[in-house]
Amino acid sequence: MNKKSRTRLLIATGVIVVVFVIGVVFLIQKQGAYYRQVSDLTTGQYDGKNVKVGGKVLDGTINRDSSGVHFTIQDLTGKSQTVKVTYSGQMPNTFNSGVDVVVIGKYASTAGVINADQLQTKCPSKYKGQASPAPTPPSAQ
Repeated sequence: MNKKSRTRLLIATGVIVVVFVIGVVFLIQKQGAYYRQVSDLTTGQYDGKNVKVGGKVLDGTINRDSSGVHFTIQDLTGKSQTVKVTYSGQMPNTFNSGVDVVVIGKYASTAGVINADQLQTKCPSKYKGQASPAPTPPSAQ
């Protein structure tokens, strides 16, 4: 490989690495590496930004209308903070009161609302393994 080809290869590799790093940084800033708790929103630093927040859907707060579904989630750590959520997309089958959810959307601190673009439910009891029946011993012959 001559010097000119090696230089082109190094430049192309450098460009690919830079584009990859910029993409990863962009995704982490947009959605976060993990979800935040409802109580984290009280700091004020998330106003007008996209957030990824986990919480439990409070009983009696689910309302449906022509603009979508409106409900309130509470902090998963047991703290009393809540936030309202508005979502107009496809609803997961497991969505209901008392279910843990993760919502991704823009937070408006003045209204205390997350306008969610994405909604995921977590239902640990549904996915727990069921006990298998005890094996029957082979019959004595």
